[in-house]
Amino acid sequence: MIDLQKFKTLVDLLGYFNNEQICRDYLHTIRWGNGDVVCPFKDCQHTKCNVYTDGKRYKCPKCERQFSVRVGTIFEDSKISLQKWYAAIYLITSHKKGISSLQLGRDIGITQKSSWYLLHRVRTSLGLGGTEKLSGVVEADETFIGGNEKNKHASKKTEGTQGRSAKTKQPVAGVVERGGKVKAKLVSNTGATNLHRFIYENVETHSVLNTDEWYGYQGLHRLYEHSVVKHNDKQYVVGSTHTNTLEGYWSLVKRGCIGIYHSWSAKHLQKYLDEFSFRYNTRKMSECDRFNAMLNNIGTQLSYKQLIADEKTASTNNIVLDGLTGNRQVEVKQGTFGF
Repeated sequence: MIDLQKFKTLVDLLGYFNNEQICRDYLHTIRWGNGDVVCPFKDCQHTKCNVYTDGKRYKCPKCERQFSVRVGTIFEDSKISLQKWYAAIYLITSHKKGISSLQLGRDIGITQKSSWYLLHRVRTSLGLGGTEKLSGVVEADETFIGGNEKNKHASKKTEGTQGRSAKTKQPVAGVVERGGKVKAKLVSNTGATNLHRFIYENVETHSVLNTDEWYGYQGLHRLYEHSVVKHNDKQYVVGSTHTNTLEGYWSLVKRGCIGIYHSWSAKHLQKYLDEFSFRYNTRKMSECDRFNAMLNNIGTQLSYKQLIADEKTASTNNIVLDGLTGNRQVEVKQGTFGF
């Protein structure tokens, strides 16, 4: 079986993956290494499957079903070649502010509809980050994704929605470890209940926690070394206390929306946050290592029916994660958020 390669550029990647068999062999190495092939069907999971001589198919001696290396991954039931998938993954994970479905479709030669579906399949995998909690010096902050009412036409403005209103904007909570990883999640509101729960789930107790003076962070001193900067008083740095690291992450997210995507629907907003978080958390990796890290996290399945389902239907159709039922659907108001 082939070894994992080092790619410095997209040209290097396309030069190596010049046929489908090499792509299949590489995916085999990523999934199973040089060990036994595991049956991908969740009702079997037999650990010693047989490989056909053509190198394209496998057969499980226990359940007697045939399968390819794509089964059980984001590539399953896709007619797009693995070479194009690999090129798309490289572009998605290496572009700091993302890439639009129109641009990606032009780059790899597929339709915009197929490109949009491909992008969301990839984003679903990018959201399967680790469950480890952040520690050390951690910054917590919240933001609102959505356009300013003052920039809208008078006929499209909504009364009483300027500032922190959630009527036309979606609140998002985030935490980042200094020099480490970031986590961002949609929340229904920025009250103390939601923010405290989010922080408890993602930050180790007794860590140093930096926030602004928003009332939703009051009471955190019981479990954390809580330090506050008062933004309303033009106070942004006090010694080592600040939230500038997380503010920098928010700027990447919003610049990506402004310059690349232009608007995000509330239904898919968490997927976009997962995309930006993955790139931020792998920022110290080389392009090749980030590509391989993405391929190590492809055990998700998202059907087109689930993707386009309306919000009410989508809440009952959970995404399948590695054969298990996931609960990543977040109940949010239907709408489109842009800048």
